[in-house]
Amino acid sequence: MKRFLILTLAIVMLLALGMGGMFTSTTPAFAQARYGLQKSAAVQTSTALVLPAGTWVYGIEIFADGASSFMGVYNCATLGTVSDALVKDEIGEATQYDTQTKLYPKPIYFGTGVTVVITTGVGFILYGPHP
Repeated sequence: MKRFLILTLAIVMLLALGMGGMFTSTTPAFAQARYGLQKSAAVQTSTALVLPAGTWVYGIEIFADGASSFMGVYNCATLGTVSDALVKDEIGEATQYDTQTKLYPKPIYFGTGVTVVITTGVGFILYGPHP
């Protein structure tokens, strides 16, 4: 009887400590969280190299802190090289205090870097790992 009680307690402790997971093929959620979709720091002025070369962008977002807010996203490393040929996407919001989010069906690869040109708004880049 004593042996059965000790064995039962040992099994309960193993399950409580997460050792039961060694018999399944899943990993803990916290181990995978770092590979999910991330949001860049807020961009309020035109900024060169918001994210480095080799970034996969999954979408863009803008919060209009003034009327007619606009943001353009370019595949370049400096503001001096911004041109129509390097523009990847644009987003805008006409109504103050409204937000606009655009998620792409397929992420866009920025080989040179992510540079943002913005007027009267707060922009964010939604980025993540290679798809």
